[in-house]
Amino acid sequence: MTWWKRLFGRKSRELRVSSHYRIICSLYSADGKRCAEVREFSNGKTYLLESALVEGTTFKARHGGRMVGPFASAEIAERFIVATPWFSGKD
Repeated sequence: MTWWKRLFGRKSRELRVSSHYRIICSLYSADGKRCAEVREFSNGKTYLLESALVEGTTFKARHGGRMVGPFASAEIAERFIVATPWFSGKD
């Protein structure tokens, strides 16, 4: 009966996005300590993956690797991230 619950049990309410995407661009803060990848998914939605420099050249994803979005376009996503206090280093 356990397999039945796994198959038809409660579903996670976590946002699911298509696994096929392309990276439109990677934006870096002026000091190089923050990075945001603009990702466009095959379902037409655009998300950001924010990362911060931890040591050397190693970046670690923020928000536990969850992406920010969706945005209507890559341009809107870019304008959003560069306007945030986090990206400009004021946070």
